[in-house]
Amino acid sequence: MRGPTDAEEERRAYAEQSSLTALVGHLGRDVDSWLEKALQPLPETFRISLHRSDRQWTVDQVKALGAEPIPWMQDETGFTMPFARGRAPEGLAQRMMALLHETGRITRQEAASMLPVRLLNHEQDMLTLDMCAAPGSKTTQLGESLHPNGVVVANEPVSGRLNMLVSNRSRLGLANIVVTQHDGRHFARLPPPGFDAVIADVPCTGTGTTRKNRDVWWDWTPKESRRMFKMQVEITMRGASLLVPGGHLLYSTCSVDPVENEAVVAEVLRRCPYLELVPMALDGLNLHPGLQRWPLLDETGACVDLQAVEALPFFDSAHLDPASRMEKGVGEEGAEHAILEQLPRCLRLWHDDNNTGGFFVAQFRHKPEASPESVAQAFRSRRAKRNAEGWTPTIKTPPKPTSNSVVVADTDVVNHLEDLYGMALNGYSLWQRGKRLNLAPPLVHERLYKPPSPTNKGDVWGGDSFHPIRVVHAGLPAFTLKKNSWRSRQEALYAFAERFERNVLLIDEVFFVRLLRGWAPLVEDFYEQTKVEELPKGAFLLRSTLPWGEETISVWVGARITLMIDTNEQNILRYKLGLPWRDEEE
Repeated sequence: MRGPTDAEEERRAYAEQSSLTALVGHLGRDVDSWLEKALQPLPETFRISLHRSDRQWTVDQVKALGAEPIPWMQDETGFTMPFARGRAPEGLAQRMMALLHETGRITRQEAASMLPVRLLNHEQDMLTLDMCAAPGSKTTQLGESLHPNGVVVANEPVSGRLNMLVSNRSRLGLANIVVTQHDGRHFARLPPPGFDAVIADVPCTGTGTTRKNRDVWWDWTPKESRRMFKMQVEITMRGASLLVPGGHLLYSTCSVDPVENEAVVAEVLRRCPYLELVPMALDGLNLHPGLQRWPLLDETGACVDLQAVEALPFFDSAHLDPASRMEKGVGEEGAEHAILEQLPRCLRLWHDDNNTGGFFVAQFRHKPEASPESVAQAFRSRRAKRNAEGWTPTIKTPPKPTSNSVVVADTDVVNHLEDLYGMALNGYSLWQRGKRLNLAPPLVHERLYKPPSPTNKGDVWGGDSFHPIRVVHAGLPAFTLKKNSWRSRQEALYAFAERFERNVLLIDEVFFVRLLRGWAPLVEDFYEQTKVEELPKGAFLLRSTLPWGEETISVWVGARITLMIDTNEQNILRYKLGLPWRDEEE
């Protein structure tokens, strides 16, 4: 049995004396029990993709590797492996975990991170917003739960992280995700009435991530949470302002510090009196109610007397719990009492209760009676109130699209693709960006693109444009124009393969297997052996009936017939057919 390394011993020695451990003790936890778990690596956990045709096969594979269902994730949608995160045993387990993730059959995700979507009150056909979406685990989890007609607007301000978000959307073959790029504190207006549900999983200090981010022990001090507080409040308030009456907003962090959690929730309730907290419960998971009292700490981790807190770096009276605020004479007493009573509706997840990381969640509801106009608070413009005095809003023309803009797909291109592939596209909203054509639910056109959108001064941006929302991608890339040929993309085959009725050739299993094993015949040889007369040049699809059902793959017809599916998907198909991995055969 391997003993602790010098680095692990050093980390433990530092952690025992850290300000983070001191905070945990001040919050009433058993420090020894918490520390023991907080220093261990996380178990490998993941979600099963809900809408892949071979979902049950995937479940069978991971169970054979020792996976156990996460009890609070319904219908075997989440699993825990019998090994640490990123430490699958060499051999089949290591390879299968990588292949299943890369081909979108599973999504590696910490169990605690699955909580926001699991707890969010939402229904299919909703228009939802994930305010801080990258890398996309919660976005894709929500997208799958809303499939096929509901839509997730996935927002990410940082370009590098936005690319990860786009990649994860495509990996899972999800068409109901719209990717936007805004600072969450200033997310642009959408057409009324607003978003039906919002997730604000805000940037935080990550004090709940000690099991995967070991630098937290050295990096965190109490002032870091106080520094993050203002941004967390502003992001959440912006999400709340765009929420329809009756809609729910789920606030979450991977922090254990009340300044980033209960204090933020309390401040949002003060500033947004149209919100209330709703109770939450989840069988199979040990969760703790939100705190009503909490200390403020100096940089050594010592509690600071209430009379001396003003000297703390980045201090704001909103960091204090409601009872302390009343003691200092800050705020309105009735409002503070009301907030104090609601805080236990928040939920805390500690490292040592469920073998997870630390996490915090709170769910707000926009009280319908607070907004009788039945629209989000952002649309209650001061200038709009002057309508009764005869003021008429100005209709503003949206900016002209550029080569990088997402625009409605060209009708000629749509007609060509329908004729080429025999796939009816009238059940989708269709978008182009450059040489890609994307498919999305009609809700994208109906709620985000077609209607006009009021400005904050009461004027109106004309419809038929996403402006002022900055949409980077809309829906799933289904076709790409290359070499004057519209090719179906691999992620589109994950979602729509069975709907392609033309530009498809049915071949025997033996030829399908030969192609997988590297056969790239001259077209004349292919015609002779398969008894096919002729294929059109360019992108084409081959379909075969295999032991588990039909499979459709992309090929390029040129001088030779060559596969156009990536190595990972080839290896999954090889494994199902009992063939060697591609690198082993080569």
